Amino acid sequence: MQRKLMLLSVLVGLLAAMPAEAVKVFRTTSEGLADVKVYETSSEGLADCLIYVTTSEGLASGDAKWYFESSEGLADVKIYFTSSAGLADKKIYFTKSEGLAKCDVDWKGYKKSSVGYLDHSLDALRFPTDALMRRMVLPD
Repeated sequence: MQRKLMLLSVLVGLLAAMPAEAVKVFRTTSEGLADVKVYETSSEGLADCLIYVTTSEGLASGDAKWYFESSEGLADVKIYFTSSAGLADKKIYFTKSEGLAKCDVDWKGYKKSSVGYLDHSLDALRFPTDALMRRMVLPD
């Protein structure tokens, strides 16, 4: 039984390492409802990320390629565009060339939890494979 569980956890880990799909972004008009605040620079050299916007979510992969989602509930992250570079979490530049797009920011990692801060027991319930991997690696 333990061997099956280990194989299952390895499979889940491999699936998690597969290339990410395009980041689905919802543009919010409220700073308070946003997961992250970004400032659009006028120069590539001033930006943390060069972002390419796709017309279809299935055409892109990775954190440098965005697809603007019209539904807040379907988005991976809610972004507020601020007019001040000093107030922004990240500075971005929109490129027209897909090949120039690059970004090391985990945009999905900015997503706020609607539940609030979860304790470890709830985390283990939501992600049972994580708890299994912790038990396999960490001694009791």
